[in-house]
Amino acid sequence: MELRQLSYFVAVAEELHFGRAAARVHIAQPALSCQIQALEKELGVRLFERSTRKVELTRAGEVFYDRSVRILGEVGLSAEVARSVAGQAARTIRIGTVYPATTGVLPAFLARIGRKYPDIELHVTSGSTGDIIRSIENSQINLGFIRPVENIGSLRFFPIAYERYLLAVERTSPLAVRSEIDRADLRSEKIIAFSRQNLSYTERCSPRCLRPTA
Repeated sequence: MELRQLSYFVAVAEELHFGRAAARVHIAQPALSCQIQALEKELGVRLFERSTRKVELTRAGEVFYDRSVRILGEVGLSAEVARSVAGQAARTIRIGTVYPATTGVLPAFLARIGRKYPDIELHVTSGSTGDIIRSIENSQINLGFIRPVENIGSLRFFPIAYERYLLAVERTSPLAVRSEIDRADLRSEKIIAFSRQNLSYTERCSPRCLRPTA
């Protein structure tokens, strides 16, 4: 089994289309199909269910995809560490961030990195916590600022800041005269807030920094 085969497999698993996957990894479609078939033969299992209309991962393929993404991520991280040890520091750091960090901890973080490593290029993209986690697992970004999550598998995270959330209501609202408000008091209220995905774990409300486990 070769790393390039894992890369080919991940491309097909994410595109679910051999033509698009072949273009993505810059090889001919027949050659890509042969590589996937060789990988399935070596593993002794079918990774994809193929038909004239669609390509789908088998259950074995889903499990193998998760492992392949982690392996490729570890290889990429190991390469960065090796270059750093050899005095050849990475030239680009790719960062993903949720919205609150963009106006909070991120500017100070970028300024600090810029002063310490002036030759490093910093690329920042915004997205949801789920998007950032997937991008790190797929080695598309190096680290991310996210909202708390319960389980990230192969990734490591730690809190870097805590936020206070404020509730704004009309003066005529019964809640306006309350000194304390519990979440249960808001169940019947219509709330303007972030998307449900970004509010999954707001009970703990602490943006976190996330990066692959070394």
